[in-house]
Amino acid sequence: MYWSNYHSHCTFCDGRSPMEEFVKFAIAKGIRRYGFSSHAPLPFLTKWTMLEDDFADYQSEFYRLKDKYSECIELYIALEVDYIDNCSSINNEFFRDKFLDYSIGSIHYLDELSENNYWTIDGDFSEFDKGLNKLFGGDIKLATKRFYDVTSKMIQQGGFDIVGHLDKITLHGVNYRDFDTSSGWYKNLIGDVLQLIKNKGLVLEINTKSIAQKGVTFPQQEFYQLVNELNIPIVVNSDCHYPTNVIDGFELTYRKLEQAEFKAMHQYISGSWQAVEFNSEGLMG
Repeated sequence: MYWSNYHSHCTFCDGRSPMEEFVKFAIAKGIRRYGFSSHAPLPFLTKWTMLEDDFADYQSEFYRLKDKYSECIELYIALEVDYIDNCSSINNEFFRDKFLDYSIGSIHYLDELSENNYWTIDGDFSEFDKGLNKLFGGDIKLATKRFYDVTSKMIQQGGFDIVGHLDKITLHGVNYRDFDTSSGWYKNLIGDVLQLIKNKGLVLEINTKSIAQKGVTFPQQEFYQLVNELNIPIVVNSDCHYPTNVIDGFELTYRKLEQAEFKAMHQYISGSWQAVEFNSEGLMG
């Protein structure tokens, strides 16, 4: 039995330790397949994304570690690529000559607050609330619809392998009275997006980053059964920024997935995504 993790960050973006520390912890925690997926550069500067000029060093360090630890763990190089409507996507010129084993498509920013200043749905709550009021008049339902509209555009465009933290809008959305993941309007929104993921043949990430603090995954546990009914390929990732978190929430999440009658999840093997059986103790093949 073993674990895998295809979503991780290091000091090339907003991770808190160098690549090698994550590799050492991954090996110690029983991970067999591990992918680095630093936040890809954006057309504007941020505190948390990789700089374009750093990609060559990112690549060089990755291949050094891949060779050094080849007998202990399978390492993969990737990027988490932001989609921002009418601003940025995996079609940006930066990605055209970059070799990656796979890529993750995610949304952290939604719409523009001012020039090159975008509303983040993944930052501090105070910033989320300010943006919600400025862009949507405080209407969380309207903002959530916009979030899933943009998510659908990202999925339609494609060009990546894994859909990252699908319903991240819930991170702060749950703080508003009109936000309810069990309501009909919300279920319709996420249901439509899940159907689109199935149609496009993408892998859906079960993101465990918020298990410890909030007890939730992205997507929320209440949608596991629907994901399984739609036969959408899944992978469990911790989205770790600290080496100590490389398998955070895995045992609980694998158990919840097993209870939702999942039998397999996808793994990156020999250049393609393949189904591998699992149970609450880990992966089997």
